[in-house]
Amino acid sequence: MPMAVILHFAVFAVSCALLVASVLSLPPAVFKVGDERGWTVPANGTETYNHWAKRNRFQVGDVLNFKYANDDSVLLVAHDDYKQCGTAIPLSRFTGGDTKFTLDRYGPLYFVSGVAGHCEAGQRMIVRVRAPSALYGAPAMAPAPAMPPAVGGSGSGAPSPRPASSPAAPSIGGSGSASASAAPSPSPLPQASGGASRRVLGVVSSVAVGLVVLVASAITLSVLVV
Repeated sequence: MPMAVILHFAVFAVSCALLVASVLSLPPAVFKVGDERGWTVPANGTETYNHWAKRNRFQVGDVLNFKYANDDSVLLVAHDDYKQCGTAIPLSRFTGGDTKFTLDRYGPLYFVSGVAGHCEAGQRMIVRVRAPSALYGAPAMAPAPAMPPAVGGSGSGAPSPRPASSPAAPSIGGSGSASASAAPSPSPLPQASGGASRRVLGVVSSVAVGLVVLVASAITLSVLVV
């Protein structure tokens, strides 16, 4: 009997460790910016990019996939340049029509289009990256990063020597700039994007596997006791 109890606790501990490891080792989520619309000037009455970013949850290690026209671009800018739609000295500039941007730190990041007039027309976005959390906790936000995160995949980047400023980030949902034109009002889109859906599916699958292992250990214990 004591050996059976010891074996049960050993199997239970291993099962819990495997469950935690499977959840923590989930692959990063890939978010297609703007979903099917991609990275472009939003049409009147459609969802703003800030609203799209607000309904998703970004964590360190996730990837933003920007799909855009060849004559467009993606600029990573400082807080003040985001507010003023400044594109002269970005932190990084990406071209090529398909950029995969890896989020390697948490805090707010600011993106605008490099084409004249596009930022003022609503092609800009604040992404708030949360600290790593296995089961969707609510960690505190960090200050704005001093340097741009790393970029993976296609798309060329040319970092500028000017560091990012670190004042508090503006709230999501408004135009964010007194000199910029008002962004179109977002249409209600309750669905999560593909990246968030894949992450939720991965967590559910990991929990299901862990429960199966725990049930198996309970059955093994009952057989040993009998």
